[in-house]
Amino acid sequence: MKRNLILAALTALVLSSCTDNKFRVSGNAPADVKYVYYTLNFFDENPQIDSVAVVDGKYIIEGDATTPLICTATLDNNAQFWFVAEPGEIAVDSIYLPSGTPQNDAIHALYEDIQKVEDHEAFTALIDQFMGEHPNDLAGAFCLFMTSQGIGLAHTSELLDQCGDVVKNVISKVISADEIEAAKTAANAATATAVGQMFTDFEAEYDGKVQRLSDYVGKGKYVLVDFWASWCGPCRGEIPTIIELYNKYAGEKFEVLGVATWDEPADTKAAIEELGIKYPQIMNAQKAGSDAYGIEGIPQIILFGPDGTILKRDLRGEEMVKAVEEALK
Repeated sequence: MKRNLILAALTALVLSSCTDNKFRVSGNAPADVKYVYYTLNFFDENPQIDSVAVVDGKYIIEGDATTPLICTATLDNNAQFWFVAEPGEIAVDSIYLPSGTPQNDAIHALYEDIQKVEDHEAFTALIDQFMGEHPNDLAGAFCLFMTSQGIGLAHTSELLDQCGDVVKNVISKVISADEIEAAKTAANAATATAVGQMFTDFEAEYDGKVQRLSDYVGKGKYVLVDFWASWCGPCRGEIPTIIELYNKYAGEKFEVLGVATWDEPADTKAAIEELGIKYPQIMNAQKAGSDAYGIEGIPQIILFGPDGTILKRDLRGEEMVKAVEEALK
């Protein structure tokens, strides 16, 4: 009798262990959805891709979760959701967020918290807090993967340095070491050229002529410098305001300079003519200016003081007008 009880207990333990290593994802699908296609271990070189049919408006994805995985699923109406395949019952709600297991609950809560933040500073602080709580699990890896562009690769790199191998292994598959290193370099350049710092010079050659930022900046005038490109829509959107400032204030105290960044000279020249730009340009700067000032996106508009001190960065629209007018007062 005692032997039978021991065998029964061992059998129950084995069955329990098997059950504990399974995941089950369930959710409701719109009436027009017939299939859900899913990818297990999305970041692996050879992910497992499969599908399940929707039956009576419901779908169920099941599998082994001995090793938790980051997965994605797509309904045939193109709605998509992500989940961590970890042991337990995972429910997907009407806005395609998972919950029911620890890491999926964390992702769900993170999404809800993100909806409440009002500015970039609060967003970054939220991600910092989340990564402090999840430095070595798949919830943390998913968070850093999804928000790296929002917080910037330089800050992503800082957080990554504080993470364990689980997070680092996932991120290494989507962000290369070269990208991380370039972001660090850009961050260092941005720090060296922050507001209050003296300008950093750079040069560019075009049509046999070398032009330098120092040909314009540090010569006793306030100089508004626009790092732009012909193909950049937001850049073109700022140019009418810049032209107005140039037409109104250019003279003994004020100058405007364009820096053609990441652009072909022929395209730059065509845009200059099309947009009616009259202020001087440093042509064919390519990466020279962006590397010097840690610029990861354009337009980047900077106001320099008469001695070359950086007075304002990241200027746009009315803020740019206000900065120029206050300086000239």
